[in-house]
Amino acid sequence: MKEPDLPLAEWIVLALLAERPSHGFAIATLTAEGAEIGEFWYISRPMVYRSITRLVERGLITPVGAEESDRGPQRMIYAATRSAKTTVSRWLSEPVTELFDVRAELTCKLLLLQRRGTSPARLVERQRVVIDEIEQSLRAKEHAAGDHIARASYALRLEHVRAGRRFLDAVDVDSTQPAVKSG
Repeated sequence: MKEPDLPLAEWIVLALLAERPSHGFAIATLTAEGAEIGEFWYISRPMVYRSITRLVERGLITPVGAEESDRGPQRMIYAATRSAKTTVSRWLSEPVTELFDVRAELTCKLLLLQRRGTSPARLVERQRVVIDEIEQSLRAKEHAAGDHIARASYALRLEHVRAGRRFLDAVDVDSTQPAVKSG
């Protein structure tokens, strides 16, 4: 199965459903502001339900039952398809290719790996390689830049590279809990 082109919110919802069948309200609880996932990438309840609809339309999840609710109508339970579970595992192992994706996408991947009890070591190692490649490219462009504004812009982006590297250094690859060393 070719990896689908999904926005981060849909990847997160799919990854959570690949862990175990669930309903939208439970997913929205995990992605709410300040919650386990929402602390790093907030997904509103309407966006969770919209993501579920899109994932069903793409054949990546399927309804598997319903649960009674004391707060309204029954809650539909969804599960990821077998091929979607494989796709999620592959996505979780892929490093991000853009610096601006480190804060959101990479952090979410690390949290989702932790939830699975999977070591982040392989992803962190692969991400270091990508960050090294980004740094080399930026250094070459910085040296070739003709004006001080362009050089300053590359210098700023190189600071982001260093911050990304420090973030990777803080990830505890020997344990799945906690995902990031404190202190």
